[in-house]
Amino acid sequence: MVRKRWGTIVATAILLFSSVAAPAYAVTKRDIQQKKQQIENVQQKQSSIESKLQQSQQEIERLKAEQQQLDAEIKKLDLAVEETSANIRTKQQNIEETKQQIVALRKEIEEVTARIEQRNELLKERARSLQESGGVVSYLDVLLGAKSFSDFIDRMSAVATIFEADRQIIKEQEADKALKEAKEKELSDKLVSLQEQLTDLQKLKQTLNEQIAAKEKLMAQLKEEQKHEEEKQLALEEEKELLEKQEAAMKNQLQEMIRRQKEQEEARKRALSSRGSSESDSGSLPPASDGAFMRPANGPITSTFGPRWGEFHYGVDIGKRGASVPVVAAADGYVYRSYYSSSYGNVIFIMHYINGQVYTTVYAHLESRLVGEGQNVSKGQMIGYMGNTGRSFGAHLHFELHRGPWNASKSNAVDPMRYVPF
Repeated sequence: MVRKRWGTIVATAILLFSSVAAPAYAVTKRDIQQKKQQIENVQQKQSSIESKLQQSQQEIERLKAEQQQLDAEIKKLDLAVEETSANIRTKQQNIEETKQQIVALRKEIEEVTARIEQRNELLKERARSLQESGGVVSYLDVLLGAKSFSDFIDRMSAVATIFEADRQIIKEQEADKALKEAKEKELSDKLVSLQEQLTDLQKLKQTLNEQIAAKEKLMAQLKEEQKHEEEKQLALEEEKELLEKQEAAMKNQLQEMIRRQKEQEEARKRALSSRGSSESDSGSLPPASDGAFMRPANGPITSTFGPRWGEFHYGVDIGKRGASVPVVAAADGYVYRSYYSSSYGNVIFIMHYINGQVYTTVYAHLESRLVGEGQNVSKGQMIGYMGNTGRSFGAHLHFELHRGPWNASKSNAVDPMRYVPF
């Protein structure tokens, strides 16, 4: 996607490129005016690019600000999750302690239950005894059977003690039953409550985790948007750089046009002066002739222009047959791009103006480049050495010829074999 984006931008910028080396045809006022208009157009495009760059930077800053806000929210959520997790651990510990208390209390309840059962047996025995002896009457018999007043008092005290003991047994029995019921209910309620709290906390933690996941997803989306915007900004900066170079090239050509026009005018005056006023403007410089291209390097043609390996090969490949094979400019021209490309490797783009037609030659996979951007070169001038840089399989020169400006779709590419005497 990034490669496609860069290709589109390069194509757009290069399509605007009409700056070339010094023209070899007669320069007119109209040519100069057109070149000035082209420069103004480029400057307007540069202004538009500056505006887009500012908008892109503002968008990046906005996305960064949103990310900072989300970072703060996620931090809060992380702290909340940490607190919730700690609460869950505390509750789990409380539940374990409660369970141990329940075990102890159940043992205590079992002891109370045993006491209750023992009292039940005792009370049952007392009830059977009372029933067999006629109930209260048996106590009266005990009292009336006293042999003396002192014996009566003793018997009466014994009967009262028995009644009090029975009453105490019943009281303790009821108290133990109430204790057992209260303890069991208390522990049961406490355990249920803790379980409910634990469930609530686990749900809360799940909710927080879902919120964090949602925020992280949004964060990732914002980062992707920022990445896209930054790529867009880089593309705009690249386009800006190309436009700046294009403007410089056009100004260079404009100066060259003005200089050549001045030379033409001086030559015309000299011709008129030497041939007389009856002579016409036949002394103006003629346009350049055909056959301006030469072979860019020595070596065999290893791949021609056309379909190759399921794709289209937009140039010819010249094989390397030596330790250091020089590469020369195929024609007079202007170097408007000299850089390292991920696909072309070390590459040089030269624009030519021949017979009123713009041509572009491309020299790719160079081992090294000897000319820089903004430099005028002449036909046969050495510009680098054949190499194997970029996406290249084996050392060779990949040479392209375009009838017009170079563009990413290479729609202007022509077969170099038709123009260059290989």
